[in-house]
This record gives sequence, structure tokens and C-alpha cells, in this order.
Amino acid sequence: MAKDKFIWKRGDVTIKDKNGQELDPQKTKKDQSVQREEINKWAGGIVKAAKDTVTEVVENIKEKSDDLGKKQFDARFAKDRLLLRPVFKETLLSSANLTTSRLGNGFSMPAIIHVVEKDKKHADSKACEHSLGHLSEENGITVLNVYPHHMKDLGVSFFPNTERSIYYVDPVQKDLYIDIQEYFQQLKLARVNELEQLAYALGATHFEILFKTNTVELEKAKKKAELGVKKGKKKLVDVKAEHDEKEMKKESIEVAKALDLGGHSDPQVPELVYFKDNADIQNLIYMRMDKKNNLKRKECSIKYSYSSGITESDAAKIQGAVDKLGGGSAGVSLMNETLTENHTTLIYKIEF
Repeated sequence: MAKDKFIWKRGDVTIKDKNGQELDPQKTKKDQSVQREEINKWAGGIVKAAKDTVTEVVENIKEKSDDLGKKQFDARFAKDRLLLRPVFKETLLSSANLTTSRLGNGFSMPAIIHVVEKDKKHADSKACEHSLGHLSEENGITVLNVYPHHMKDLGVSFFPNTERSIYYVDPVQKDLYIDIQEYFQQLKLARVNELEQLAYALGATHFEILFKTNTVELEKAKKKAELGVKKGKKKLVDVKAEHDEKEMKKESIEVAKALDLGGHSDPQVPELVYFKDNADIQNLIYMRMDKKNNLKRKECSIKYSYSSGITESDAAKIQGAVDKLGGGSAGVSLMNETLTENHTTLIYKIEF
């Protein structure tokens, strides 16, 4: 018991320490209680410190995990934005990716708009949430693939106003897109109607609109285009392509419209769209509006492709793009129509 701090003696209860000094039992109990409290505090402090340390470690791990997850999410988000190329209404205002026409309302739009349902990879990506559609490159042409319910959000008009598949921009009205399969037919009708309105406004008594096509050169151009799209194959001379020009009419003439009108002596200048910059038409207007010039009749000869907006090289690229988009025969038809326009002259005859 030498090592014990307290010595207990039965009978007359005497408590001595190891040095033989009597101790007050009550005081001893009090000291023991204090010691216990101190021990408990010390133990509690250790436990709390341990808990705090564990909590801090867990929080650090969670913070680092959250930070890593955020970095991974941000990296994936940026990658999807780059690869999936979603388009949002606000980014249409200043996107450098969009090429071609700048519209009056500030929107930049590609020449081709493809109406398509949202595919799975765009639907599943957070980077594409709330997008109107996405961009793609088809045969070197930028295409805006728009989702049907967002067509109205693009700030442009469509003709016809239905959910067709592929639209191409009007050559003059940059906020109008025309179904690729009706593109040339619609433009033809629009130009004929504009010249008819011009005749009414100028007070004509008669007008004619004719289309004169060089058929020989047109057939040669079509054959050349057909051979040009045969990739990887040797271009052989087709005997049928050697046209017998003696048997083929060198020109075909189509009368698009001819009308007799009442005429009037108060000519007005109508608002032109497709012919507003044509020199022949502007000269006709000037001569008719000049009171000193008693104009009786005039014939204007206009290159028909002047207001179509599609060159042969453009048509070849568009044909490839349309084919890739699943446009079927629309691409071939567009090429043929382009070639026809490029070999056609519009004749406008007007009398007063």
C-alpha cells in the first residue's frame, strides 16, 4: 500500500496520506470529485477534439470531392458546349460561329435552317438545356438545326409556315426562309408579281414577262454538274452528252405573264424588293416618272439569276449539305434549278 495515495484504517476511521498525515475524509472526497471533474473535462476535451478533427477531415474530404466534382462537371460542360454546339436565343445576337446574313433585328443566322427533333445526346446534356437547337457543319456549310417548338423563337419567318424539313434564306429578305423544295418556284412567283405591281403603279396599258433559256448551254452545264458529283470515278464522255445542236432548239421561251391594263397618267414608284437595285428597272422608273419624257414602250433584259442568290458553286455545296440532311431529291432539284436560272434571261416588256 506504500504506493497508495490514501491509507484507510477501520474502527475509528482515520485517513492518512503516505506521509502519515491525517486527512479530512470530506475534504478528500471533495478533492476526488474535483479530480474526477478535471479528468472528465480532460477526457471530454480529448473526445471533442477528436470529434472536431474527424469532422474537419470529413469536411475537407467532402470539400475536395465537391471541388473535384465541380471541376469535372465544368470540364464536361465546356466540352459539350464545344462539341454539341447548342444555340440559345441570347447567343444568336453575337455568336461568331454563325455565318451569312445579318438581320435587321440583330440576329445572325446561317443560310440553311433544318427543322429536327432534339436527339438524345443533346437532350441528356446539361450544356444544352433551354437551347433552341444546335449548329452543325454539312458539306462545308453551317446549318442551324432548330427544334420544331422553337421555330417561332428565331425571329424569322418561314414559307410555307409549317414544320417542313429544310429551309434556305431568301436572297433579299434575310428574315424569310423558304422551303428548299419550293425555293425557286416561290422566288419566281414573287418576282413576277413584283413586276406586275410595277406595271400597275407606272400606269402601263400592257406588259409581258418572258423567260428565255439557252437550252443547249443548259444541257451541257447539267451534264458537267452530273459528272462533277461522281467522286472517285473516272469521268467518261457520255455519247448522249454530245448534243446534236442542229436538232435541239437553242432557246426556249416561256411567257410567265401577259396582261392588258387600263393605264393611267399618274405614275407612282412602288416599293420594290427583288428589283430595287436593278439598273434596267430603275432606268424604266426614271424615264416614266420624267414628265418631259413621253415614254411609250420599253423592254428590259435581266439576267434571271440576278435575284436568286445562289451561284453554281453555292448550289453544289448546298446540294451536298441537303443530301447529308436527308433532303432526298431536293438537293438535285436545287442544282438543276440553279443551272436553269443561270442560263435564263428575264424579258420585261411594258407599254404606256
